[in-house]
Amino acid sequence: MKTFSKIVLYVVTVAVLAWFLPWIYALAFPAPSGEPFCSFSPVNNRWVVSRSVPGEKPVIMVFDSIHAGGETSGRVISRAERDSLVPQLFYKELLAHDRLPDSIAGKAVSAHELRTHELMMNTSPRDIVKRQPGVWMMMESMPERVELSDADQVFRFTDSGIEFVDMATNSVNPSRSKRFTETMVKRGFAFPARDLSANVTSRKQYDEGYLMIDSNGKLFHVKQQAGRPYVASIPMPEGAEASKAFITEEMNRNVLGFVTDTDNNIYLIERDGYAVMPLPVGKVDPRKENILAMGNLFNTTLRFSGNGTSRWRAVERTGDGYRLLGSYDFTAPRSTAAKVADYIFPFTLTYVSNTDSLAYPRLGRWSWHALTLNALLSIVLFLTWKRRRDPWLYAGAFFVLIGGIFVFIPFELLKD
Repeated sequence: MKTFSKIVLYVVTVAVLAWFLPWIYALAFPAPSGEPFCSFSPVNNRWVVSRSVPGEKPVIMVFDSIHAGGETSGRVISRAERDSLVPQLFYKELLAHDRLPDSIAGKAVSAHELRTHELMMNTSPRDIVKRQPGVWMMMESMPERVELSDADQVFRFTDSGIEFVDMATNSVNPSRSKRFTETMVKRGFAFPARDLSANVTSRKQYDEGYLMIDSNGKLFHVKQQAGRPYVASIPMPEGAEASKAFITEEMNRNVLGFVTDTDNNIYLIERDGYAVMPLPVGKVDPRKENILAMGNLFNTTLRFSGNGTSRWRAVERTGDGYRLLGSYDFTAPRSTAAKVADYIFPFTLTYVSNTDSLAYPRLGRWSWHALTLNALLSIVLFLTWKRRRDPWLYAGAFFVLIGGIFVFIPFELLKD
């Protein structure tokens, strides 16, 4: 029993150290990435990139060319010049200094028009893979008053329909449940829903309800209008099966949202005619990458980021779809502290991740560079314990060779 307790104590100590030591090291030696913020200029059709690394002066550059290998050539510009090159973002600053032009890229503009054409969508893998409560709120999209009201009912899915529950009384509303179920079935909806997206808050100008993906991978627009169901089928391009939807509810109502398919292609959903337009930006997996979409009167910029890299793409609406305006890829350089850590820690142990909301042990970032230190610590342990003729001598030296400093410390501290 004593031996078993000793083994458990060693294992727990090693697990704590494998989590704590890399964490405290990263806290002591932070590694700033200097993640850039990019925008595509409608004035000169160039990327304007702003980077701010802690300890260094912020730099704003306009790139005249971006090569396939990531090499870039450009020039440093001032903030005032940046404001003029990307007026769709800094129109308030230009307006305050009476520098907002009457037209941009051949289009007559005003501050009001620039503001009403702003679009923003931001999502992370943790938002997608988190545990869902199983019930969702349904707002009224056509309230009696102009202002939206907080939802008073929730709904849940069954294998054969949708069920509405009044939150005040916790009772099922059979008539509304039947009405919605019959309408959704009539539109071809297959229960239960595989995915759904909404922005349930009264602090917005209007409500578009939900973008839903049924169990067959078909996309639908579902909302409640004057207590009645509004259900519209949104046809995906031929051969595409919807995987994840994102509703936007931007101010001018031109864009309904975004959707990705099972092949990791991303599409923009236009409100007029429910046109699902493919975006020529490459593959993206929303369950593994962060997605940022920023639209304006002239173009839409998208950023896909994760694991220290970010891919920026700018697209423009044309007569028959969207075309790619420009690409900018960024990989955060590894700091000296991070490189040194590879020679100290043979692996890392974490309990949380950016790609899910669950807490459990995760081993990662194995480093062969740490074998040198591991071997040195194993020799030290062997020489230290040899004089004591400890029966754990060879086992301890072997485990230190594998686990390095995480195993060496508990063996030295707990040897007595």
